[in-house]
Amino acid sequence: MNNSNQYFSQVMISSENFNDHFRVNSSCEFQSGELSSSPRSLFLIIQTMDNKISYCNPAFKEYCGYGDTCMNSLKICKEIMHPEDQSNYFKHLKSFRNINNTKEKYIVVRLKNQHGEWSPFCFKDRIYTGHPSQKKLILTEVFALHESAESDTDSQQSLSLEYRHLLQSLDEAFCIFEMIYDENGYPVDYIFQEINPAFEKQINLKNVTGKTMRELIPDHEEHWFKTYGNVALTGEPIRFQYQAGKIDNAWLDLYAFRLGDNNSRRVAVLFHNITSRKLAEDQMKKVKADLERKAKKRQKELEESNALLKTIFNTTTLGIAVLKPLHNEKGEITDFRFVKTNNVLLKIFPKAGTKGATFFDATRDKPSLGIFNELKEVSKTGKDFDKELSFNQEGYNNWFRITALPQGDLLIATIENITERKLKDKELKETVRFKQQLVRTSPETIVIINLNDQNVRYINKDIYPKEGLTRKRVLGTPLPEIIPYIHPRDRERVLDFHRKILKSGDDEIHDIEIKLQLRPNKWEWFSVRGKVFHRRDDSWVDEYVLLIRNIHQQKKTQKALITAEKFSIMGEIARTLAHELRNPITSIGMATQVMGKKLDHIPHHGLDKYLKILKNSASILNELVSDLLNSSNYYESVLEKQDLTEIVESTLEKASDRIYLAGIEIKKDYEGHHYILADREKLEIALLNIILNASEATIPDEGIISVKITEEEKDILLFIGDNGHGLEKKQMDRLFDAFYTTKETGVGVGLYSVKNILEEHDSRIEVSSEPEKGTCFTIYFPKVT
Repeated sequence: MNNSNQYFSQVMISSENFNDHFRVNSSCEFQSGELSSSPRSLFLIIQTMDNKISYCNPAFKEYCGYGDTCMNSLKICKEIMHPEDQSNYFKHLKSFRNINNTKEKYIVVRLKNQHGEWSPFCFKDRIYTGHPSQKKLILTEVFALHESAESDTDSQQSLSLEYRHLLQSLDEAFCIFEMIYDENGYPVDYIFQEINPAFEKQINLKNVTGKTMRELIPDHEEHWFKTYGNVALTGEPIRFQYQAGKIDNAWLDLYAFRLGDNNSRRVAVLFHNITSRKLAEDQMKKVKADLERKAKKRQKELEESNALLKTIFNTTTLGIAVLKPLHNEKGEITDFRFVKTNNVLLKIFPKAGTKGATFFDATRDKPSLGIFNELKEVSKTGKDFDKELSFNQEGYNNWFRITALPQGDLLIATIENITERKLKDKELKETVRFKQQLVRTSPETIVIINLNDQNVRYINKDIYPKEGLTRKRVLGTPLPEIIPYIHPRDRERVLDFHRKILKSGDDEIHDIEIKLQLRPNKWEWFSVRGKVFHRRDDSWVDEYVLLIRNIHQQKKTQKALITAEKFSIMGEIARTLAHELRNPITSIGMATQVMGKKLDHIPHHGLDKYLKILKNSASILNELVSDLLNSSNYYESVLEKQDLTEIVESTLEKASDRIYLAGIEIKKDYEGHHYILADREKLEIALLNIILNASEATIPDEGIISVKITEEEKDILLFIGDNGHGLEKKQMDRLFDAFYTTKETGVGVGLYSVKNILEEHDSRIEVSSEPEKGTCFTIYFPKVT
């Protein structure tokens, strides 16, 4: 033992003279204290601050006899190392606390195996910077020592040389590394122990031996550690291809397998850089995909073209035929055979659809229109043919457009019945002539205002010839000279009307009613409708046209109708009075009769006269009530099951002219059937009244009336809303009162009548309104049970 102590008295060995003293067996062969043929590596990671073991591989645990015991809490010097070597090893570890010390160091120490026997080992130590924990650690590779190389047999040396020669000569890259795990057994790194020359040729990693992958590439992909860690743990080899994103994005074809038994964590990898092949494959895939895409696109285009041609061929209004010339022995064209026809041509020439049919077969019963010779000429000369021909059939002129063009040995001919077009052309000419005549004879005065010259550019007729307002005099009149003819109260409205036209689109129409003094001392009402006639661009109107109509008599008639409406209200009042008076009058008559009978048995001292007066008066009043009812044509509502949707549609149809003239947009929000009990005629009158009121409340050509039907548990709701001028609260409170109106020319009976009709339908009406935003009527109809 003393000799051995002297032998290990000098344990600090520099890397330069290490190999001069000892032969290192890098495979560390042992098993239960004896040499074995299964190579395994002893491997440690030690914390510099407290000398605790941060990680050791299973081979080290087995050698020391700890098995699966966690060694993270053990101190390397205390529990494992020979006491006589601990002091020197502690100094050795302490030297690594200098942050600038990055050089590898070697030291020989004795370790105790699981049987308590001591053996010398060389510790190859260096600072380890690749561990994810970022602690200051020492990475230790442990090698078994032999005092001389004589223990290696010739066969072992020969085998080692052959093995190394094989690795050196491989075209494939080869490497051996030891996996490193964290305290939870998760693979976090691996250290390269051996590589062959092909390694650095295959990937861009230099001088890797003795270094860990985390030190070489700190952010190397986790895939590699997981994959190799699984190989080391399970012993199951793996063949795979993967792209090394952190090594120039190189594609590698790899085969990884474990070296040693279950306690070994060494992995050998054979791999080949297949980046060029992968790029070529990807390029080929892209080219193939591009070709397939183009082929599919072309195929689709061809299919669409064929489908389009087929659709055109079968849906066009043209009759189409493909014809093949037929020749006699002299080579002269004697006929044409139909190769293909569409449905339109078959309607004109039904026999053309017969198999083998010829031109003369198909046209035998119809005029050939003299086109055979034309087709023959096209076939000979190759020049296209396009003519319009007519013939008389059943007393009518029929026009056809015939075209033909050569296509190789065939002719493609078309025939189109253009009779309707010809008639329309004729009708158009007549229409133009008619419109010109209409403009001249129109009851409306048509005036075109030129805004560039600020005058009347056109007028279709005289206005008041007797007053000197002739067409000739009005033409060229400057616009300022027209203003005195307009009523002073209407002049601001006319200017606003003028501005609206200037800001409107080409299809927008604006209306206004104004008073004009075209005859001395007489103001008359005129309706004026205007729209843009010609514009220079989107922001400049050159001319607009006005249609002016005298509506003075219409206004007078309207006033007369309003008067009649007031009288009709009196009829309504009469019906109401008749209804309310009938019962009390009847009661008076019956009471008179009872009193007369009772007085027959008792003295009444001349009361007969008064009873007779009562009886006669009751009879007269009853007749008056009957006359009132008959004169007012009153009839009670007859409620039947009706579809509210149909009633609304019918009402809108009746109001369509008024809606159209006012330029109002109707927005409908209902569908299906909604059944209620209703007197259809009366309900349509009520709804028409509401819709017409809404149309009058909106601005012409800007109005919107919304009609919506919804259903609740017990009621069906009808909403009629507008975007008109709206109502104040005080107006809403009296809206349904008789003779109350917000119109200048109304008498206030429309909505009063609406309310009465709805009451007969056991329906209620509600109104909501906001000034300048519009009004909405909501009507509740009981559902039909």
